[in-house]
Amino acid sequence: MIKKIARKIFPNFYTKLGKVKRSIVARKLKKEHPNTKIFHDNHIKLYSQHNQDYIVYNNFFKNKKGVFCDVGGNHPLNINNTLYFEEIGWEGLAFEPLPSMKPLWEKHRKAKFFSFGVSDKEKEVAFSVVKDVTGWENMLSFVKSTGKQNLDLETQDIIIQVKPLKDIFEREGITHIDYMSIDIEGHELNALKGIDFNKVRINVLTIEVSTFANSIQEIEEIRQLMRENDYILWGIIVGLDDIYVHKNFLN
Repeated sequence: MIKKIARKIFPNFYTKLGKVKRSIVARKLKKEHPNTKIFHDNHIKLYSQHNQDYIVYNNFFKNKKGVFCDVGGNHPLNINNTLYFEEIGWEGLAFEPLPSMKPLWEKHRKAKFFSFGVSDKEKEVAFSVVKDVTGWENMLSFVKSTGKQNLDLETQDIIIQVKPLKDIFEREGITHIDYMSIDIEGHELNALKGIDFNKVRINVLTIEVSTFANSIQEIEEIRQLMRENDYILWGIIVGLDDIYVHKNFLN
């Protein structure tokens, strides 16, 4: 609560402090990953919060049609990683367990929508819905067992169903995805474990690996899993997302 009050009283200080921290992190990342492109948290150019859609489209899919998969789509129009791709003619799938989002997706988007969460196994889990009034409500909702518990935000727990993507892809006959976005507030590793990479080819992925939502160990496990499945860490959006590209797609 003290931090929240301080941010309201000294917003400019916290903005400058954030920029300094990101600059330090960027330099550190460049040393650790010399062959990886480093992107800063710049102003929004399309619809994504941190230019994920712009970076992916501009570098890999300019003037091309494809298929997307939005895991943790949240709001269909506000700060969304796949809206632009749909607007230029792509087809896609979207997964979002938050009950309030289902009618919005069905009204505003063409993507096939699934109103459950994604994990490594099919089961029911506790899901913490953020009820704060700071503007972050819904966006930071998370699976309780893997999400951060120290958000200093009011939450309400509900029970949701989660399923592994491999089961959905098999049922829907999906063997190829051009772009997958995974942003599920700390549950990314579980979602990735539910993909059979031998049965579906995903060309490009953006995966949230923010230390706000993931532990350092979880981030390393995600990167190891992706390496084992022939993905190259092509880019990093500082403090936010990893961008992975399948080695055969680069060739």
